[in-house]
Amino acid sequence: MSRFCVSTVMSIALAGSTLVAGCGLEPAMDQSDDIAALRESEVIADFERPEDLVASASRRLASNITTADIGRDFGVPTDKVPYPDTYWPFVDEGADARWNPTAADPRSPIEKLIAITRPSSLASAKAWEHKNHGSGVPGVADWFGHCPGWTAAAMLNSPILHPVFAKSNGVGGVVSCTAGESGCVRFEIADVNALMAEVYVDGDAAFIGARCDTRPSDIPRDESGRVTKDGCDGVNAGSLLIAASTLLKQAHLPFAINAQTPTNTDEIWNQPAYRYHVYDYRTLTTAQAANLVAHGTQTGPETSYRWNTAARGFVFVDLGLKWVTEHGPNLSVYSGTRSTREMRVTAVIELDNPASNPSATILGGEYLDIPSSGTDRLTVPPFLWVAKGTGVETLPTTVSGDYHNPYIKPSAVKQLIALGQR
Repeated sequence: MSRFCVSTVMSIALAGSTLVAGCGLEPAMDQSDDIAALRESEVIADFERPEDLVASASRRLASNITTADIGRDFGVPTDKVPYPDTYWPFVDEGADARWNPTAADPRSPIEKLIAITRPSSLASAKAWEHKNHGSGVPGVADWFGHCPGWTAAAMLNSPILHPVFAKSNGVGGVVSCTAGESGCVRFEIADVNALMAEVYVDGDAAFIGARCDTRPSDIPRDESGRVTKDGCDGVNAGSLLIAASTLLKQAHLPFAINAQTPTNTDEIWNQPAYRYHVYDYRTLTTAQAANLVAHGTQTGPETSYRWNTAARGFVFVDLGLKWVTEHGPNLSVYSGTRSTREMRVTAVIELDNPASNPSATILGGEYLDIPSSGTDRLTVPPFLWVAKGTGVETLPTTVSGDYHNPYIKPSAVKQLIALGQR
């Protein structure tokens, strides 16, 4: 199994899955003829159902977007924006990186924690990290890392506010202590963030979508510019709209995206998305929808819509999805709003009835290339996911890199988190 993030990997079981060490995601389904057959009609397929992210998701158009949304932002409150961090690259030994060599205590995050929780296992913990989340990973690349763990942790936890002073509680956990006290270790914000990225890397999660894993030069498009490579064409545009509306607009909760662009389609970059802006929304005629998909303009020779014969209505959406990119390791609090990028997407959304019908339901959608908006059919998220928690408390020491370091207990890291949030 490969690992990625701009660095690491995750394992997707399309619903109720676990994250795996790395910066990417790996579907537990065969991306072959099954997906190709579904893609013949651009409907929302079983592997990209928004209901698998949040059961309350509604496919009714009016529940997800209206003309009143134009020009507005929707998302999480500013104090809940996921925090930025490094992805703890494998080439730097992951969470065992000695990232702060000039500090009074230059030890790695793993060295600090293991020293006070299970010191006799220090050599084993370091060896496991090197082999499974470090430079000992076969074929390791500089974009392999812990970005799924960072992304999950940042979506589920408030930022660490200050350094943490901790010592052993005598039973494998940690308690607060005072600097200079015997056995007291100082954990910088980045140290705690690294340990969080480690224990959340295999936590429970729900996924929709698929992976691309294809070099940009090898991705085919049809005569209309539509991406025809499974996974690379992105999670269905209708699913993205519903997920963004349900999670960001209605529940004010973040979700993770694979921040694919036309230059990194063979890599997996997990990033926390926390807000979106509605640049435009309008009703389309059948001819306008067809010409947008075929030519990128509302006018042209197309008169019928051939990509979803069940569609009876169409709307155009232009959205800007804001997400947090890497920044770290950090010695002080750094807001995700200062480390934000935007994925701009335009799409034709297909409906089972005219948009004027209050009961019109979203069937699917087609992404568009609109140069004036800076949108490209490859600048779309192949998958989306939501995190639910850390990996399990106890693991056998023989587990592979699909899991967190088995010498690190999530409960001990949670104790550090609580101390750092006070």
